[in-house]
Amino acid sequence: MRQVRFGVTVSEEPLGERAPVLFQGGIERALARVAAVGYDAVELHIRNPGSLNAAAIAAAAGDTGLIVDAIGTGLEYTMNGYSLTSDDPHLVRAMSDRLREHIDLAAALARGDAAPVVFVGLCRGTAPAYALREEYLDRFYRALVPIVEHAVSARVKLVLEPVAFYFCNLLNTTAETLEFLTRPGLGPADLLLDTHHMHIEDPDVGDAFRASAGRVSYIHVSDSNRQSLGSGSIDFAAVAAAVAGIGYHGTVSVEVLPYPDGPTAATRSLAELRRVFTPAQRAPA
Repeated sequence: MRQVRFGVTVSEEPLGERAPVLFQGGIERALARVAAVGYDAVELHIRNPGSLNAAAIAAAAGDTGLIVDAIGTGLEYTMNGYSLTSDDPHLVRAMSDRLREHIDLAAALARGDAAPVVFVGLCRGTAPAYALREEYLDRFYRALVPIVEHAVSARVKLVLEPVAFYFCNLLNTTAETLEFLTRPGLGPADLLLDTHHMHIEDPDVGDAFRASAGRVSYIHVSDSNRQSLGSGSIDFAAVAAAVAGIGYHGTVSVEVLPYPDGPTAATRSLAELRRVFTPAQRAPA
């Protein structure tokens, strides 16, 4: 039986307490701290992939025994203002170019045939009004198809994350995101499911996982309050059962707010993951 790995978020830049990144201010030096807590993998939250040294990150990961399993692109939207649905074509082009750079970085960090996934969440942008959602969803689709093609050529998996309404109004539920992925040219892309967003948007989290069987390539976990696991109202034992039920064997990554601080939130969340996932489901320590 292939097991899940437990991952956590790291960033090159200091992002502050409102960002769901637990180890901030330097990827390479964060890896030793992550390994000391006991995680198996990291996901990188990156503002500019061209500023990073892939070989140095890979070497640091190898030294600590960690796997770089995902690259997050949301900072391109929140810090740089780029998106695939912007009314400014220059910002759309910038976001498209940056996504290709993220994909190329993932390819450079590949371990044999296994490259980190690259996820598309906030960088899709948002429609200025609900009445314009279909128009902007079509914009997103047209911009995304060539990015998916680039990911395929680089042997990198692109994953699309449904996000809650308070972030954007495009693709909030798991069901509508699955439907979106049936459009021509999007078949190679998969889902990233996040328990915080699912708790808000999906009628039943377990049903959403089951409906997504075979299309989930990455999982984020955070509680209903977006804090450490066990601090809110999500039943993570039920989440673990649903994850096992769909045969998922990738990374389950903690993406929570650094409250009361990053290492404490990381430690508490890992304890909850170890409690709810059986030893048979977990990757060997």
